[in-house]
Amino acid sequence: MFSNLEALSTALNNMAMIKLIHINDIDNDDMMQITVNNQNYLVAKINDRLYVTEDMCTHEDAELTMGCLSGTKVKCPLHGSYFDLTSGAALNEPAEDPIKIYKTSIKNNFLYIDE
Repeated sequence: MFSNLEALSTALNNMAMIKLIHINDIDNDDMMQITVNNQNYLVAKINDRLYVTEDMCTHEDAELTMGCLSGTKVKCPLHGSYFDLTSGAALNEPAEDPIKIYKTSIKNNFLYIDE
């Protein structure tokens, strides 16, 4: 029975993984919006490291991918708040709440997130 529970656990863990893009579909120092199941994600590649966050500012309804990328910070295009892509933290006002960040993994050169 243990092997059946282990198989079930593995299957459930794999169900939570969402495939986003091939790792070569984005250049270094760039970001893009990826939509999966009506959910928008911001994917950024900085120094060959991939970051994934929600793509909506927590202050107002503005897509962060319409803003500017500066290292591991993204600037909201509406009111200029910066968010840290590594932690999700809002770095200046008017935003106060962090953005959601996602744990990433790469399998067969594709980027996945844990939802």
